[in-house]
Amino acid sequence: MKNNIFKISALSAAVVVSLAGCGSDNNKAKTVPVVQDSAPTASDFAIADLKQWIPVTGEITAKDADGDALSFSFTENDKEIEGVEGVYTFSHGILTVDGKAYTYVSTSGEDAEIDYTVSANSKSASAKINIVGVANDPLAIQQWHLRNTGQKAYALSDEMKKGMINLYVTRFGFTEEAATTRINEDFAKSEEELVAGEDMNVSVAYAMGVTGQGVTAVVVDSGMEIRHEDLIDNVLPNRSINLNVEVVDRTDPTSTANSGDHGTSVAGLIAAKGWNGLGGRGVAPDTGLIGMNLLGGDKIPQTDLLVHGFPGSGISKSENISAFNRSYGITFPTFISYSELNEAIESYPNIHLRDGKGALNIKSSGNAFDSDENEGSLCKDNGANELGLTCYNGAFEPSQSHPYYFSVAAVNANGKHTSYSTAGANVMVSAPAGEFGRFSPAMVTTDQMTCINGYSGFNGRGIASWAAAFGEEFAATQYPFNYPGHADNESCNYTSSFNGTSSAAPNASGVVSLILSANPDLTWRDVRHILASTSTLIDADNAEVKLTVGEGEFVAHEGWVENSAGYNFNNLYGFGRVDAGAAVAKAKNYDVVLGEEVISSWIGAGSAVGEDALALEIPDNSATGLTHTIEVAEELNIEAIQFKFDVSNSEMLMAVSDGTQTSAGTDLAIEVTSPSGTRSVLLSSKQALFLPALNFSSGFLNGYILKDAVMLSNAFYGESTKGTWTIRLLDTSNKSFELSGGDKNFVEATGISNNTALSVLEGVSLRVFGHAGQE
Repeated sequence: MKNNIFKISALSAAVVVSLAGCGSDNNKAKTVPVVQDSAPTASDFAIADLKQWIPVTGEITAKDADGDALSFSFTENDKEIEGVEGVYTFSHGILTVDGKAYTYVSTSGEDAEIDYTVSANSKSASAKINIVGVANDPLAIQQWHLRNTGQKAYALSDEMKKGMINLYVTRFGFTEEAATTRINEDFAKSEEELVAGEDMNVSVAYAMGVTGQGVTAVVVDSGMEIRHEDLIDNVLPNRSINLNVEVVDRTDPTSTANSGDHGTSVAGLIAAKGWNGLGGRGVAPDTGLIGMNLLGGDKIPQTDLLVHGFPGSGISKSENISAFNRSYGITFPTFISYSELNEAIESYPNIHLRDGKGALNIKSSGNAFDSDENEGSLCKDNGANELGLTCYNGAFEPSQSHPYYFSVAAVNANGKHTSYSTAGANVMVSAPAGEFGRFSPAMVTTDQMTCINGYSGFNGRGIASWAAAFGEEFAATQYPFNYPGHADNESCNYTSSFNGTSSAAPNASGVVSLILSANPDLTWRDVRHILASTSTLIDADNAEVKLTVGEGEFVAHEGWVENSAGYNFNNLYGFGRVDAGAAVAKAKNYDVVLGEEVISSWIGAGSAVGEDALALEIPDNSATGLTHTIEVAEELNIEAIQFKFDVSNSEMLMAVSDGTQTSAGTDLAIEVTSPSGTRSVLLSSKQALFLPALNFSSGFLNGYILKDAVMLSNAFYGESTKGTWTIRLLDTSNKSFELSGGDKNFVEATGISNNTALSVLEGVSLRVFGHAGQE
């Protein structure tokens, strides 16, 4: 525009000079030249050799000889794409334009073409942008946990719909029309649960150049196929360990099972190699992998030490190990006594590895929200299922009751709780996992190679069970991606049906690997702080659950609670769903100083601190319950807090009388209120405390609901310890009922009788993990 002003000024000057010479006969009128404005030029250019989801930058090859301002428009398939503040969204990617500078992100992973027009001073020119050589992973577009576009991830397929309709007609007597209507309604309802955007935000981490380089994750599981085509480039050669008593190759933990290897699928979620044209990709696609086959079969005596990185595992104290993924656990209808020895073993990676900065133990929270098998129909019959209360509590398993294991819950593609994810105050964070891959998406990940082994193939568990019930033809329709012959999975090296908190944990391990890749100077406590600070509050309307107890009520589940330090917490989700982008951004700019970790002694009363047992009775079916307080004089900033209980009831026995088991265990509820007024439910009642307390050294402890029972709560993160801690124990029901049957319970009880003997608090104490002052 300045050039035009100059032209007008020059023309004006020429006219003035001409007028000034009008009085002279020697001057003649002069012709003023007309200046022509040239059109802009545009050239074809290529955006080449890029990676799916990774931004590339450059400059559009357009110009105007006169220096006029340029504007751009873009079309795809002859349709103009409307920009929003310089951002243009195409079917294949996103183009951001600022002047002539651009940033392009391929979302589809496919080569593409964009037509563009450059305009200047009412003139224009057109050319093409060719996007070529996009490195991708063909299954990544189905991995909703990484980038959720509302995709089905091979669930709700046309094949499945046809198979279901045919089954309803041939087996259940439906007419074709009635069957079609029924299945269409089921599909429509399920499709409402596909919600774009509900993911872990990994592409933002990738955009910052963080893909897991420089760290290694250890997969402690059933095995890991170290030669899998999509894992082999990340597997550290000769570093994995086979822990079976009898084995030829100690460096190969590849499973010999033929119906699916849990560990291989877990490994793919953490670190399937990215942008290699094979399968999908892991959350941290450039992270190294080591496998250890802990689960199944007889193991060598040193197993517990080796799977925690002790000397002899091949893991040095200086090696940059990001996470030990632990997608396994114990689900049994009793509260298992805490072991200080186990705590010492399980804390080794946190305290000693990475030159003392610590590696992370990432633990699945469990899959028993509705039920398991040893409690039978208890949680259906006592109302837990209908109310939406967890049947089992993560704290039943002692390894989830200290801060050295991060307990991870599972969420669906709609950002809400799965049907199975075990809840508890011990939950640290949640991560995507999905349901079962039929009516709603599960995980797309690596599977044992070939169609002979694996979840995918002739022997896959899901396929085999459906085939046994309704025939091979029907089975082929229910998991079409897993069934041999699918165009996207011809060699059956991948599966679309992996799920459970076994999936949530490795997804969180991948995020931890990204965090420590972004900033290897962080301690394990720093990572914990980052996750607590950056995880996404999901399912914001998650409702509280109230129980009528006697003449009052008890809030058995509170939904989301904001504590006095500003952290949001929920027993279903912990601090929320992990957000890789936000976590990596915080890691790269981390300026929090937590200081030295301080662990308090156990503070309390009675048998829990080695004193004479208390004899405090818990009234039956009373909302008032029994209240006990603990005064804490030391002021620490809480990172985690444990509570220890001894609660007895003379009727809590292994041997049932008259075919009935006491209700004393399932009626027990415990809440804690901090000096700042934050409330945390440790036990909600209606949980599967079906058997007496269990100590692995001495067996079942008849007469005890809880004995040396430790429960962790993360709800008080960031609060101060100092002041009065209020602990309330309740018996929430006086009802007896028959068990409806179905799966048999462990002691083959036929009913539940309300306890006639009152439960007794014999000891209670707390222990704090934290630091001095405020961060």
